[in-house]
Formats: sequence, C-alpha cells, structure tokens
Amino acid sequence: MTDRPHVVGGALDACIGVPELIAAIGYWELFGYRVGDIGELNAVAAKRLYGVDSAARMVRLWHQDADHGLIRLMQWERPTGPGLALTPFKTVGNRWIAAEVLKISRIVAHAKYRRDSGAPITIFHPDAVPAPGTSRESFRRAISAAIEMAILQPHYRQVLFERADFPSPLYGKVNPGSILQGSQFTHCCLVTRGVTPDAFNFYDKVLGMVKSGDFDILYDDIGSSGKDIFQLHEGEGFHMHRFDDPRGGDGLDKRSGRVIFFNFREDVGMPDLRAASRPGASGLCLYSWRVHDIEQVREVVMRAGATEVTEVQRNEFGERAITLVAPDSTPWMLIHAADTVPINA
Repeated sequence: MTDRPHVVGGALDACIGVPELIAAIGYWELFGYRVGDIGELNAVAAKRLYGVDSAARMVRLWHQDADHGLIRLMQWERPTGPGLALTPFKTVGNRWIAAEVLKISRIVAHAKYRRDSGAPITIFHPDAVPAPGTSRESFRRAISAAIEMAILQPHYRQVLFERADFPSPLYGKVNPGSILQGSQFTHCCLVTRGVTPDAFNFYDKVLGMVKSGDFDILYDDIGSSGKDIFQLHEGEGFHMHRFDDPRGGDGLDKRSGRVIFFNFREDVGMPDLRAASRPGASGLCLYSWRVHDIEQVREVVMRAGATEVTEVQRNEFGERAITLVAPDSTPWMLIHAADTVPINA
C-alpha cells in the first residue's frame, strides 16, 4: 500500500459516447445533472490521449455539489462503432453505472412508455434486495432493502435503486428538483472473466483504493433479479472485487464512488466485447479517477504492469491526464486532481 493513496475521492466520471450532445444532456438532466465543463479535441490530440483518430466534443455533467459520480458525454466526429448497445449484462467488457432514485415507480413508467413507443430498451423489472442483516419478518416490522431495477438503452446502461428503510446519507445524494429525482452515480461496475486475483491488486496496493469486498458469489446466493440480469445458469456465479474511496467509511459513513468487478470463471460462456467498450464507440466506454501527482502516478502504474500508458497531456477540459489499461485489461483515465474545476451547487 502507498504511504498516501494516489487516488483522490471516488470514481470521478463515466464517459459515454453519444451521437448528439443536446439530446444526451436532456436525458441526464432528468436525473439531476447539469452542464459543467465543455471542451473539444482535434483528431491528433484525441489519438494521443484516447487512441481514437477523430475529433470530438465533450461535456462533463455535474450533479449538485458532488465531487464524483459525474457524467462525461463524448460526441465523436467519426465514431468507431456502436459499443455495447443492448448486449446482455453477462458480457466480458460490460460496464454500467448505478444510482439512487426517490421512486423506482417513476423509472418503471418512463421505461415502459419508451418501450411502448417502439424505442429500443431492455427492462429488468424491480426486485427487493434486503440489506445485510435485515429482518425478514414481512408485514410485522420494517424491512430494510433496496428496490432496484436495470435498463439497457443503445447508449446508456443503468441500475437504479430506491431505498426502503435503508439510510446511507453519504452514498449518493438525490436531486429532489429533477424530474426523476436521481443521485449522481453511486458505483460503477465491470464484467471480467478468468482474471487472476493478483491482477486486482493494482487498485488497492498500487493506486491506494480501499478494498471493501473480495468474495465468491455462488449461484444460490444470488437473488432472482441478479439471476435474471446476468442470465445465469445453474452453478454459475462470480467473484466480486469491490474498491472504495480511500477515505473509507462503513455503515452510515459508507461513501459512494466505488467500483465493482464481477469476475466470472474462465469456463463461463459469454461474448467478449472489450474491444467495443473503448473510447470512440457509442455508450459507456471509460471511467476516470483523480490522483494526487499525475507524473509520479504514471511511473508507478507502468512499473505495476499497466499497458498502453500515454504521456501526460491535457485532456479536453485542460486537465493533465493519462489513459492506460490496467493488468485486469480494464481501460482507465487518471486525472491530476489539482487541475479539476471546483464543483459548486
């Protein structure tokens, strides 16, 4: 472990390739986001940082006073492909973001009307996921649970949850003035397959995130919604690797901004779309973290086995940044924390 964590706070933003910025901004405004940083890159600069031979316009969406869980929209002049689109959750390279909403019924209604209008969308209907250690005495006492659902759209992959007698004040902050009353994204998720456990040491032992979960999830431990979302067959499960904000916290002090890996066994059959979920494509393609000293961190990650590490350069928002591929094959962007613009409500 480093003497001081290299990473600062929770996962900063989720990068999403979109065909049209105005429509995408309107979508995320429904969940309480607003336009923050605006920038662009020419094809030469985009190639150096993202490996994409195309100019692009980018918009970072802020969410109230959150310093993490932001959305970065990326409109490429020459997109490289459709990305993950509506591919199943059980896909190598799959990624999605989760957020809290005040009423899951609103999401159900909007998703249903979008489906009925003929728009492409996959809906996984709500299910109750009991909080750890909660009472199961239904209709006798309060049951703490998250009521969660998932929706897949051509450019957006989301899990949304409502809390039922399950407070967690630092794990997302809902914007009550927005139409869908959503929080910033509280955690970001990725699917890997056959990755050796030591590859995930990159996140805590190298970057300094806090490992908060490292355990096998067996088929019989997974609720009906999880089995449905992952289209699991009898006997299939995964190993979960979970990493949090280095400031730590548990219980009511648990912080949002975590990253979760769902690492399936090598023999589990599923498509591999890692090459499709990279910058330049439509949909979710990249996550970012802030770090204390980008030049030092670049040397650290190279020694730790990261590949495709770029030179330190200015990104579309003028921040010093690098992109890299971690030892588990996940691409990331790391940003010099002192360069990020303060976020004000």
